Amino acid sequence: MPIVLDWTRGAGAGESAPCVICGKPAICRSPAGKPVQKVCAEVWTAQRSTGKAVA
Repeated sequence: MPIVLDWTRGAGAGESAPCVICGKPAICRSPAGKPVQKVCAEVWTAQRSTGKAVA
């Protein structure tokens, strides 16, 4: 089952800035405050939680 992060709380949003993973515009922010696309963050989290690359 894929990892789906909860982005419903407004605290994780900010001005549009390049995603630190893919470079596309992102308004979501990581817990560290870095701009990140939702899908990029979910893939990144899945890769680290399973120890395997996710296609």
